[in-house]
Amino acid sequence: MSPGGGPLHTSRGAMAMLARKFPRTRLPVGASALCVVVLCWLYVFPVYRLPNEKEIVQGVLAQRTAWRRNQTSARLFRKQMEDCCNPAHLFAMTKVNSPMGKSLWYDGEFLYSLTIDTSTYSLFPQATPFQLPLKKCAVVGNGGILKMSGCGRQIDEANFVMRCNLPPLSSEYTRDVGSKTQLVTANPSIIRQRFENLLWSRKKFVDNMKIYNHSYIYMPAFSMKTGTEPSLRVYYTLKDAGANQTVLFANPNFLRNIGKFWKGRGIHAKRLSTGLFLVSAALGLCEEVSIYGFWPFSVNMQGEPISHHYYDNVLPFSGFHAMPEEFLQLWYLHKMGALRMQLDPCENPPSPQPTS
Repeated sequence: MSPGGGPLHTSRGAMAMLARKFPRTRLPVGASALCVVVLCWLYVFPVYRLPNEKEIVQGVLAQRTAWRRNQTSARLFRKQMEDCCNPAHLFAMTKVNSPMGKSLWYDGEFLYSLTIDTSTYSLFPQATPFQLPLKKCAVVGNGGILKMSGCGRQIDEANFVMRCNLPPLSSEYTRDVGSKTQLVTANPSIIRQRFENLLWSRKKFVDNMKIYNHSYIYMPAFSMKTGTEPSLRVYYTLKDAGANQTVLFANPNFLRNIGKFWKGRGIHAKRLSTGLFLVSAALGLCEEVSIYGFWPFSVNMQGEPISHHYYDNVLPFSGFHAMPEEFLQLWYLHKMGALRMQLDPCENPPSPQPTS
């Protein structure tokens, strides 16, 4: 029917003319991703348009209730992680999952593969070196919401603490983020930017790593070809120095499978954030998971401006990660009781000292 109510007569010739004038095009990738974000938002929050940062914060505030762990939800999600990604077996490169002669494809590049030879094989532990299942795990992001949170004590009470991208843990931060570390990630880009690829800064790097005590340094050596050499330098630098830290290399098959898992749930980005990789692993390896500092917004729960990280305000490259979409998925897991997301301060900030 036409807008006026009468029959709409359109000849095939007219349709063909319209088709030539306005040819059909494929939906742009950005538009597809936008649709996914909208659907994800509609699934978690009952509104009917793409939310902005303020609306997400308001939505979280409106839905906050006393949190309770749901063991059934946690077990179901752990089973999903086991079925898709098998973190107990594939979290790190081991002699069991990466035998000599095996061809391994980089997960961040489709043109490069690596054949495990004797020298590479010797770098791997026999199997994933954790006593599984891990009990109470804390995954600590670097969000500015941790500043003045007083969450350090609570974080350090966990049995296993995971941190992202070699964050500072000096005394000025420990009250908010704690000091305990069992595993910390180190992207090769950090080795290039902060330690000159370990070409001139080996001692500086070893000294910086002491803050992480007897922890594992988890590196994606086989995600991008450019990351392999700096990752191997980290391994040999720590080994030559007799350091307390042990390097684990992320298994690219695990990273690839985690990416597919979350893509199937609406996160379309060039790459998942390190934090989401770690939370995903923790959900498969740990009986209880609490996460801190996972708040990718410029204001806190009270609408007050906060820095991007708890230690600086350096913003990430635009368009590389899909942080709001990741947050929505993690918030949904919090709501269903599969993990606990800490957004409020754990302790009140210390009172200012009176000036003389």
